[in-house]
Amino acid sequence: MVTFTVLVALLMLYVLPNRQAAVLEASMRGELASLAAAYSISVRSALEQQDLSALEELNKQISFDRRNPVIAVINTSDDIPEIFAVFPASEEIEAIDEIFGPKYVAADRTFESDIIDGRVVVMFKREALDDRLWSLTQLLYFSFAFICLLQVAFARQLSTHILMPIIKAAGFSDALGERRYSGKLRRENRQDEIGTLITSLRRLQVTLRSQDRENRRLFLSLEDTVAERTAELTKALEAKDAFTANVSHELRTPLHSIIASLDLMADSAANPKEAKNYLGIARRASQALLLLINELLDFQRWEHEKVTLLTEPTELYDFLSDIEKTTAMLFDDSAIRFVAEIDETRNARVMMDQQRIGQILMNLLGNARKFTREGEVVLAVSVLSRTDFYTEFLFVVADTGIGIDADHLERVGEPYFQAGDGLNRKFSGTGLGLSIVRKLLDSMGSKLNISSELDRGSVFDFSLKLRNLEWDSDNQTGASLQETVLQETKPNVSSLDFLYVEDSETNQLVMSAMMERLGVKLTMASSAKVGFDI
Repeated sequence: MVTFTVLVALLMLYVLPNRQAAVLEASMRGELASLAAAYSISVRSALEQQDLSALEELNKQISFDRRNPVIAVINTSDDIPEIFAVFPASEEIEAIDEIFGPKYVAADRTFESDIIDGRVVVMFKREALDDRLWSLTQLLYFSFAFICLLQVAFARQLSTHILMPIIKAAGFSDALGERRYSGKLRRENRQDEIGTLITSLRRLQVTLRSQDRENRRLFLSLEDTVAERTAELTKALEAKDAFTANVSHELRTPLHSIIASLDLMADSAANPKEAKNYLGIARRASQALLLLINELLDFQRWEHEKVTLLTEPTELYDFLSDIEKTTAMLFDDSAIRFVAEIDETRNARVMMDQQRIGQILMNLLGNARKFTREGEVVLAVSVLSRTDFYTEFLFVVADTGIGIDADHLERVGEPYFQAGDGLNRKFSGTGLGLSIVRKLLDSMGSKLNISSELDRGSVFDFSLKLRNLEWDSDNQTGASLQETVLQETKPNVSSLDFLYVEDSETNQLVMSAMMERLGVKLTMASSAKVGFDI
């Protein structure tokens, strides 16, 4: 705006007045030239007629001219020009230089007569030029002053209604950007763009303030969540450390039994009965050690891949009878009663993964035996529903043991978790049994349900939907069917040659004894190179 004002001032106060002065002076000179031509004729005529009254008449004519011209007659007949006459006579001009000086605007015209030759100079005083110029330029000055007043008023309105609101809105926006939401922006009852901007900023303030409160709430919630997860992770790490220490203990226990039994066998080689007893101890310890290692390997493998199920034809009652016999051995040396209620499964012929279901039941029954000191452990299997294609069975393992604390009930089945930790726990185990059970049941489309009361016992149950099996018309038993399947799938190994590559002499001795029992021809190689050569 200042630049615009300067340009307008330059145009109206300098350029236009100077332009008008030049134009006015040129116009005046043209007018004077016309008058000089006319008056020169009058002067020459009066001189040739030697009629001075004509010049007096010219003097009167000039006195009535509102333009107030001044006429000078200059005699140029002599070598030095001199003033011959001046009209009106009241005008005092002493020298020719004064005529063409800054006081007058002049135009001349030469003439020739019988008396003298000369020049008629017609002049207007420059004051008249300035007066005429002022009468023209004062309108420009007034216009400029009016424009300046308009600009001041416009600038005031612009500052009050546009610039200041925009500056305040910009400061308010900066404060919002710096997350300072306590500032206030006065509400404007305006329908223009400024009003829309202010309304939007006020709405943005409310939104950001609300969002900031929500972010703070979420941040505090996140801090609490992080603290909870950190505590859970700490507990998990502690449980894993305890699990690692416990597994080391569990692995050493059967190993000590095996080593001690072998040492005793070496010392009692002369007594076959004692050696056989020690061999049985070593075998049971080896089986326990193998079971523990299998649990660890299964759990580790299932952490990264799905459980693979291998179903096979099964006489369910016979399968459960085998489970009953195996489990009953766990209760031989205790007063705890073991009960198997499996009669509903008679004549139930299904397709199922015997190894995995057996693993599930043995884990649950082993846990029940471990945590029960008196009373009984019950395995109950019943039919929930039956169709032409599937039969759904309910498996229940109940005990009268120590039960599970309600605080620990939700965590039962988590990897590495046991209600009591440390090497001096009353009960041994790795804490992976129920986790493996849950993993296996999940792969079968089922889940483990647990209900327990502290010092009253626990109940574990799950259901499985197993596909019914079509049998031959002679109603052959499951045992005979399994035997048939085994006979059909059992390879004839006696005609085969086996190559065994192993650098351990101990493993070579064991493999030789096993292959000799099977009647297989065995070739040994102590290195890969020798094996490739063979």
